[in-house]
Amino acid sequence: MDRNDLESEKALEIINELNSLIREVQSRKLKISSWFGRFDLTGDGFEPIMRGYGYEPLKVMADAKNFPWFKYWEIVWLTSHNDFRPESSVLDLGGSSSLFSFYLASKGLDVTTIDIQEVLTENANHVAREMGWKLRSITMDMTKMRFTEKFENITSVCVFEHLCKDDRIRTIRTIRDLLVEGGRFSITFDFGISHINTPSDVYEQFIKYSGLGVRGNQTFVDNGKRYLLHPFYHRPWFWKAKAYYILHGYCKPWELFKTKDTNDFTFGALFQEKEK
Repeated sequence: MDRNDLESEKALEIINELNSLIREVQSRKLKISSWFGRFDLTGDGFEPIMRGYGYEPLKVMADAKNFPWFKYWEIVWLTSHNDFRPESSVLDLGGSSSLFSFYLASKGLDVTTIDIQEVLTENANHVAREMGWKLRSITMDMTKMRFTEKFENITSVCVFEHLCKDDRIRTIRTIRDLLVEGGRFSITFDFGISHINTPSDVYEQFIKYSGLGVRGNQTFVDNGKRYLLHPFYHRPWFWKAKAYYILHGYCKPWELFKTKDTNDFTFGALFQEKEK
């Protein structure tokens, strides 16, 4: 991920469309989930810290509180590296009520989203009815997907890092079976944490067992730029984060006093395709 990616003509076009979509949906008193996967970020101490040291929003953002520039980058990158055509089918994993799934639906695609949070799937179906979109949202665990139809596109925006490594591999094998011949699988993910730290990790967890070909760069490129920060390592100490991550086993007790003076992770993207 590179912030400069958002300066291209195509990126600026998509950003303007996203801003217009946010304003239209909100003007109708409808809800879009934030980049944290919830509707209300009020009082969330983790979220502003995770934006990283020195975070700066874009100059023009319709809702900078709920959608940092990282979210724009994910949508811009997935959109500009795909040919999402009206009426084509998309299965979006873990993206119910998200800005990305709403954006695809607003462009005339036939969108299916799944999510384990029923409040998000119910809201997504309500918004789709109000906006007249061809979008259905289903409460479903992406590690246990069951569909009778196949899809031209399957997408996921920063969800796979929340699965354990075995579930990532197993889910991608299911995705291969749910794609039509020539279908495309496109994702973004946290890079630098959650055991996705190197190009080799990307290969082992997303490519090696997928049965899908890689589009674009055959090897994941790490540009070395880091924009986000794990709350556990924030300086000064954030006690709530220290306690939460140790109690839930995400960080080790002996790391209690560890902090970082620089941002430590970023977002990555991967594009794959099923052979015809």
